[in-house]
Amino acid sequence: MILLERRSAKCGVGRRPLLAAAGALLAAPALAQAAWPNRPVRIMVGFPAGGTTDILGRIAGQILQEELGQPFVIENRPGAGSNIAAQAVLRSPADGYTLLLGSPGTNAINPHLYPNSGYDPLTDFLPISQIAEMPNLIAAHPSLGVRDAAALIALAKRRTLSYGETSIGGSTHLAAELFRLMAGIEATHVPYRGSAPMMTDLLPGRIDFGTDNLASILPHVRSGALVGIGVTSTRRWSGAPEIPAIAETLPGYEVTAWFGLVAPRGTPPEVIQRANAALRAGLTKPETASRLQELGATPLPGTPEEYQARNAAEFARLGDVIRRAGIRAE
Repeated sequence: MILLERRSAKCGVGRRPLLAAAGALLAAPALAQAAWPNRPVRIMVGFPAGGTTDILGRIAGQILQEELGQPFVIENRPGAGSNIAAQAVLRSPADGYTLLLGSPGTNAINPHLYPNSGYDPLTDFLPISQIAEMPNLIAAHPSLGVRDAAALIALAKRRTLSYGETSIGGSTHLAAELFRLMAGIEATHVPYRGSAPMMTDLLPGRIDFGTDNLASILPHVRSGALVGIGVTSTRRWSGAPEIPAIAETLPGYEVTAWFGLVAPRGTPPEVIQRANAALRAGLTKPETASRLQELGATPLPGTPEEYQARNAAEFARLGDVIRRAGIRAE
C-alpha cells in the first residue's frame, strides 16, 4: 500500500482524488439535469398570437417562470394545423429547452388529416402535463325558433340546415360533425377560417347554426344575438349552467379542446418531472383557476401518464369521427 501511494504521488495524482474525479464524472449528467432550467426555455405554439391556444401557452409559461425562476418564452409558429410548430420542436435538441403547447390538433387529429404530418403524437412526444380543457359551444340563430339540441335535431330532420365551424379538422369542426353523425341528420357544411368570419355569417342568419370555442361564442349568446344549443362537454359548464350539454340529448357525445405541454422524445425524465411538478403547483392556485374560468376553461393538473392516456383515447376516438365524416385537410 505504501509503495502504491508513493508511485501515485510521483505521478501527481493520489488515489482519493482519482476516486473523487470518477464520482464527479458519473454525477455530472444528474447535476446538469438538476440545474434545469438554467437558461430561457422556448414554448412553441402552433397558432397566431392572441388566440385561445396562445393565451393558454402564455399562462403555462408564466406559471413555469414563477415556479422555476427562468424565462419561458412563447414562440408562435402557425400553419398546417400546428404541424409546423410540432415539427420544429422535434428538430430541436431533446434537452428541455424547447417544448410544445399541445392541442387536439397536435395530440390527436393531425396525423389522421395530414398523411405527411411527419410525426406520431403518441411516440414522438413525451407528455408533461395537461393545462386546461375547454368545451365548444353549438349556437343557433334565433330565427330558427329552437332552444336546445332536441329541437334543433327535429328541425334538421324536416328541412336542410346550414352550419359553420371555425377550423377544418379542428375540435370545432369535429364537434359539429359528431353532432350531425350521432343525431342522424344531414346539413350543409360551410367552413370558415376563424371565429370572426363565421360570426359575420351566423349573426345575421346567413347560416343556421355554428360551433366555436366557448369563450368566443358565449358573449353572443349572453347578448341574445344567438341561442346556446349546448356545450360539447359531457356536463354543463359551471360558468354558464343555464346552457345544456349536448350529451343530455345525445348520450356519449363529447368533443372538447384540451391543452398541455409536451417535449420531444428523449428529453430526460428529470426535466419532465420537474416541469410537471411546477405546472401542477401553479394550476392549483385560485388565481390561475380564476383566469382560466374567464377563458371558459377548467384547469387540469395531473400526471404525465394521465395526459398520455387522454391523448391515446382521443387519438382513436377522433380518428374514427374523421373517417366516418370523410374529413380531409384543405
